[in-house]
Amino acid sequence: MKVKTFHALSMQDALRAIKEELGPDAIILSSKEVRENDRPLRVFDRPVLEVMAACEEPAPATASGRRDDDSAAGGRSMSAAEPPSSSAVPGFRATLESLLEPSGSPTQSPRAERRARLRRLHDELCELSRRLGESLPPETQSVKEEPPTVLGGLCRSFVRQGMHPASAETLGNDLRRRLGRAGAGDEELMIQVLGQEIGRRIVVGGDLLDQTSGRVVRLILGPSGAGKTSIVTKLAARCRLERRRSVAVVTFDAYREVSVEQLRRYARALGVPFASARSPRQLRDGLRRHARADLVLVDMPGVRPDDVSSALELHRMLGEDADVATHVTLPACARAGELRGIIDRVGVLPSLHLVFTKLDETASFGTVYDVAQQTGLPLSYWGVGQRVPEDIEPASPERLAEFLIAQRYVAFRNPVRPTLSEARATHQLTSAGSVSHSNTWQEESLCGRT
Repeated sequence: MKVKTFHALSMQDALRAIKEELGPDAIILSSKEVRENDRPLRVFDRPVLEVMAACEEPAPATASGRRDDDSAAGGRSMSAAEPPSSSAVPGFRATLESLLEPSGSPTQSPRAERRARLRRLHDELCELSRRLGESLPPETQSVKEEPPTVLGGLCRSFVRQGMHPASAETLGNDLRRRLGRAGAGDEELMIQVLGQEIGRRIVVGGDLLDQTSGRVVRLILGPSGAGKTSIVTKLAARCRLERRRSVAVVTFDAYREVSVEQLRRYARALGVPFASARSPRQLRDGLRRHARADLVLVDMPGVRPDDVSSALELHRMLGEDADVATHVTLPACARAGELRGIIDRVGVLPSLHLVFTKLDETASFGTVYDVAQQTGLPLSYWGVGQRVPEDIEPASPERLAEFLIAQRYVAFRNPVRPTLSEARATHQLTSAGSVSHSNTWQEESLCGRT
């Protein structure tokens, strides 16, 4: 009986080589993965199989001729025709080297040509493997089944949070280059460096309350349930309590009685003017009567085509006299496709900014990064919860990095802290049905005016 050991990258390739070498009547004695230092030996990231086969009669072809045929049949490696030794790895390596040895024949036989093609294929695959390895963070690769590193796990968590794998790989490369293995265990340093890298790829609009010159009009637009009214009240409270500046609140959605009543109560508690309108002309006339307000916040209905057309008309009518911009309110818990669809519907509007709300209801902060990075629109605010005015803060790359690393919402570090005299008004803002009879409060309906 003739026994021979074959090495191949798949069982199908091994069976093909056995059939050609030993004939169709050969039988399989055993099969296993080749191991080196207690780890599977891999070629081009594929495990190497060792298959032992036997036949009753010797194969008709010579050993040297069969070796050439086996190499031509797809580059499958085989050891010499002898019983398997105790160590399969050295024999396998010797087989590989013999396959790649230059031919000593003075003439260019067909077998020599096949050997040359095999060498070129081997070189090309090695080069391709090298380039792929350079393009990916080493920490994200499971070469030889090494334990995952801190940065590798972080990159995988980015993908789990909805980030595109290519974006996660790019950030992983940058973190590895700047931090190295030593800095990967310092969470504060990771947040700082990741925030800097995110800041190179997304745009932030800054706090609109920092604008001290000119009149500012902000249209708060977004789908139903995204938290538009909550953003309006939080911004109005911050402007009034923290910055001591004048503000007016206008609702352009007079058909939603619950939202209108909620805004009316907040405006009354803050002591700021409140108005409602149903057409751009009514809104323009109302804003003229509140020309002394430093900031005018307009609660828009939604993102239907009619709503977008009204917002566009407001931009044209008010743009000459004020700094007008639209802040699109997006729930962070929505899917990436839904968020991009909303942005596509309002894309005709100038001066768009993004406000992400419901951060405490999601772990998809990778989606937030992708939407901001792919659209190129500036981020303006993070919103969470119902507390007024604490649960809002200007968006920043550092905070997004903190969310991504923690894989959850992290409480705001610097909430607005009103003084003792202002705490009474803040309590009224968070108490349902509370009313403050401030002398500076005004309410008017512009619906009947043209």
